[in-house]
Amino acid sequence: MGLWAHCRKLLSYLAPEPSYGAYPARAGKIARKQIAVVTVLLAVAAIAGAVVLTPSRRSKPDPWAKLKGQVANRAQVDLFDDFSAGLDNWQSGEELASTWSYDKNGFVNPGALSLFAPSMPLTNYDLDALVQIETKGIGLVFRAAGPRTYQAVRVLVEGSGPLPALVTERYRVVAGQASRPVRTQYPSRFQGDTLYRVHLQVRGDEFSLYIQGQLVDYWSDNRLGAGGVGLFCGPGEHARVAWIRVSHNTDSMGRMCSLLASVL
Repeated sequence: MGLWAHCRKLLSYLAPEPSYGAYPARAGKIARKQIAVVTVLLAVAAIAGAVVLTPSRRSKPDPWAKLKGQVANRAQVDLFDDFSAGLDNWQSGEELASTWSYDKNGFVNPGALSLFAPSMPLTNYDLDALVQIETKGIGLVFRAAGPRTYQAVRVLVEGSGPLPALVTERYRVVAGQASRPVRTQYPSRFQGDTLYRVHLQVRGDEFSLYIQGQLVDYWSDNRLGAGGVGLFCGPGEHARVAWIRVSHNTDSMGRMCSLLASVL
């Protein structure tokens, strides 16, 4: 079996492993297997780097490029921003300082739509944010190709009194044209000053929205296949954001593939 055939065989081990929380012995075997796989791949990388391949007259798929692509796709992504270092990573079609601001606690108050630049090349990920709605609501954007094409979820408080209703709206914007929003009522009510933990899973054409750890909405949409995340508050809306995180493949195999990707 040739070197590249071995590489192709090893690629099958890069798929995420199932959870074995109730079987620690099995989990240990899986972890040891993953370490062994990455060790072998590192050796392959070192050997391949020293080999001079003879060019072929016929164009063939490059197994080495495929290997690097598979490793990169399985590598860990972990982007975190608590806004303490400023807003340089956020891109807006408007002057950011004129619509975004900070409060006395260091939370950011979003204004016009702004996109989190490091997340823009991504496809699948988890979006987490800790937010407080002071007036009306806040919008979270994902799979954004740019400021005029994206998916959006708005988290809204409606009604008066100490326990307003919580509602979510989701819609799609393509070339500046928004689709009809789909509304979902959250089953519980919270005090007006509640800090909401929003969690959005983005996987292929399937999306799951959680608030305070509870599944609120699940849907499919194949219109937008890749793109980053963003935040906004519309006219009359005011909210505070403590932090935002975009992550994917955060298991041990993802971390090892990140190391391997840097070597490759």
